[in-house]
Amino acid sequence: MRRVFVLALALTILLPLVAVLLAFAAATSQAQCAGAVGPGSAPGVPANLLAIYEQAAGSYQLGPSGWAYLAAINQIETSFGHNLSVSTAGAIGWMQIMPATWAQYRVSADPADPDAPPDPDDPWDAIFTAARYLHASGAPGDWPTALYAYNHAGWYVAEAMQLAQHYAQTAGTAVPAIGGVPPPGCVTPGPTTPGATAQILPDGLAAVPQDAPAQVQAAIAAGNRIIDTSYSQERQPNMLTTVMSSYDCSGATDFVLYNAGLNTPQVDVGNRIAGDSTLLETYGDPGPGHWITVYASANHAFIQIAGIVLDTAHWTPTTPTGSGPRWQPASILPSQLADGNTWTQRHPPGL
Repeated sequence: MRRVFVLALALTILLPLVAVLLAFAAATSQAQCAGAVGPGSAPGVPANLLAIYEQAAGSYQLGPSGWAYLAAINQIETSFGHNLSVSTAGAIGWMQIMPATWAQYRVSADPADPDAPPDPDDPWDAIFTAARYLHASGAPGDWPTALYAYNHAGWYVAEAMQLAQHYAQTAGTAVPAIGGVPPPGCVTPGPTTPGATAQILPDGLAAVPQDAPAQVQAAIAAGNRIIDTSYSQERQPNMLTTVMSSYDCSGATDFVLYNAGLNTPQVDVGNRIAGDSTLLETYGDPGPGHWITVYASANHAFIQIAGIVLDTAHWTPTTPTGSGPRWQPASILPSQLADGNTWTQRHPPGL
């Protein structure tokens, strides 16, 4: 009887402790994988929301001031979530998004409940949805147009831009993730899709398959960060840890592998500089992978991840347009592999 009592007492003490430790580990992992694109503090911006603005801006390539625009919109629309009533125009939720826009761009991003359906009253879901919509509307290249798409009023555009500028100018400095991208192997919150196959969205981003391993999800998140870059064979130090303005075929493939925690000497040749396509002919293990396959030849390289392809050779119309790495469907593979190159297929061990 005493043993039963002692065991019950031990469980009573240990189970809450284990829960606390697990929560701490999750919080630590989230902080390490935040990949912040912004400050550590900003006067007038709630500290508990700042990390969400930063992560959403990073996930949807809104640029170094993207977090400030998201904060400005949130302040104007709902005073940082203090007024969640439906607007006279019918806009809903934390970021006051019109229902039709919400239905098209909604994102489930709350790390506390990743399997929950997108909720406009959840700050994570609403802010990430707003970031996705702003990116699709022209940000960061044309913030006035993106803001006007968000709210069709000239005064709104002017007020949001002025407030965003104020937040950016008065923000305190943070210690960001390496190069403004998450540490290798970390998954950046963003659009997801059920199942094991990634989906290419109308704005050119890829929705991460929820059933894929963490490194596969991280690879797609990394690819999403460079789909609006152009093409160049230039090599620069830290090009694997900092998003550059341009990448060639092997540079894009190496960026994805490096930031998915799948680095090897064939990927980083020193000073975080990408190698060339010939090095990828000996990357990892031979043959196609279940989740990730690297296709390499003497003249070209590209990568297939969870059923979609990231390639600088475009065999189908892409979004964005222009040169550089873009997501394309796996249906391009027969054409790509028949282009005259001698192809080698490789894959990361275990994937």
